[in-house]
Amino acid sequence: MRGYSLVEMLIALAITAGLGALSMPLLSQQMETLLLQQASNRWLSYLHQVKAKAQKEQRSIVAELVPLDGHSSVFKAMTESTYSAASPLTFYGNSGAAVPGHVRIVSDSRVVKVIISSKGRIRSCVSLGPSLPGMSLC
Repeated sequence: MRGYSLVEMLIALAITAGLGALSMPLLSQQMETLLLQQASNRWLSYLHQVKAKAQKEQRSIVAELVPLDGHSSVFKAMTESTYSAASPLTFYGNSGAAVPGHVRIVSDSRVVKVIISSKGRIRSCVSLGPSLPGMSLC
């Protein structure tokens, strides 16, 4: 006889299901890591574009934070910033200087900050939780 018996197939299926169940927390953690990196990169890209536009046009430009702000429905992350209507994020003309502050991307286990300095330097770092690949701790 050739082939596998029903018992052998059930044992193989049970082992596969057990390994799959053990890997689910790792998959969830990896998804959170990738989504936090994506959110951070989206903020960095947007702010660099606003800064470049202000320098090119040699005038002050206020960055609109509303499109990227708020709660994500994809995973449990909240975006907060130190900026408000009274003190908006503004990039100043030719120098590229800016109003200093930060944007925080908060998830269950990590907090990523996108920091804007008064000289217009824009960077991201992890301020709470384990580090992310390619991103230093604050």
